[in-house]
Amino acid sequence: MQDKPFLTIINPIRNAQRTLEKCLESLVNLDYPKDRMEFIFADGGSSDSTVSIIRLWQEKYPQVKLVEVANCKSPGQARNAALAVAKGDYILFTDGDCYVRRDWANKIVEPFLKDKTVGMVGGEIYTMRTDNNDTELYCEQTKFLSVAPRCNLTKEGYYPSIKKNLPHEVNGNIHSPFFATANAAVSKEAADAVGREFWHEITNEDVDFSIRILKKGYKLYYKPDAIVDHMHRMSLADYSKQLFGYGFGHPLPVRAHAKKVFEICLQYFGYIYIPIPFFFKGVLYIGDFHLMHIFGALSVIQLVASIFNPALFNGLLLAWALLFVLFTSRYFMPVLKLKPKSKFLVWAKIRYLSNWAMMRGGFKGMKTWKVFYLESSW
Repeated sequence: MQDKPFLTIINPIRNAQRTLEKCLESLVNLDYPKDRMEFIFADGGSSDSTVSIIRLWQEKYPQVKLVEVANCKSPGQARNAALAVAKGDYILFTDGDCYVRRDWANKIVEPFLKDKTVGMVGGEIYTMRTDNNDTELYCEQTKFLSVAPRCNLTKEGYYPSIKKNLPHEVNGNIHSPFFATANAAVSKEAADAVGREFWHEITNEDVDFSIRILKKGYKLYYKPDAIVDHMHRMSLADYSKQLFGYGFGHPLPVRAHAKKVFEICLQYFGYIYIPIPFFFKGVLYIGDFHLMHIFGALSVIQLVASIFNPALFNGLLLAWALLFVLFTSRYFMPVLKLKPKSKFLVWAKIRYLSNWAMMRGGFKGMKTWKVFYLESSW
């Protein structure tokens, strides 16, 4: 089996005791020669039993390696510590809350062996329910973290490229070509070409890493049958915190990689992007979430004002109210598809609060990274 390429699987972890053993179980059961793999866990300062779990597995499986990263500030920093000692011809990435399918390693390496211009491969991400709570079920049904919907991909093939360095192409949001490191692989050659390193910013390191590989002339390839099952957050609070982090990070790659263009994105008719050359970079999304709030606020303001001036109680107020109802109905319409239907209000609450969390993250990111960024509507 020496003709098989040697694989390094990198996994940054911190306080992962809830899901770590499931992750380890999936790695050691991969349908790939055991002497052609190493699993590097980079611990960023766990305070639970994460490190002791790794050490126990090391006693039985010599492929399991541990790198402890002092004062670790981000998953990217942990991955860099692992990359510094990785020996693989191909370097695979996943996370401590992920369960890789048995054929994952073989599948994700296939595109590299067929086309040497492929620098990075990403597979599909599904849900593994571990707690059977409402948040997990919501994530499963809405295909949270799924790659295909984000880039409108329907089958295996090359990722769309970045054509004009517009803000929406590099922000790590909808239609932005990147692979999340929960399920991705990079060739040794491509990793070396970008300095074998994720950037030192505290977030969106996977977006920047993918963009730099594209800029070096390599291709990104989508391999949907290289599957990882993600063990999602256990509560709405944790899920919202995760979405807040995404919103916080989106303006950062815009600052780093976009040209000086301000984009307006109308989230209708398949998304319409209107680029405007401007003196600052930024993105303004306009969708149902935004419009229901705008017309709701206009309705309330005019209704309150009409108490003091009855002449304001007119057809315009009715128009605002009808538009509020229209966009609110549109926003919550997808919830009707979720099961059980008896939990409509639960699903609606998760949808709204998670969207609002990402919106708030975008506000903080805008202030932190000095980039105008109004987050998207679900």
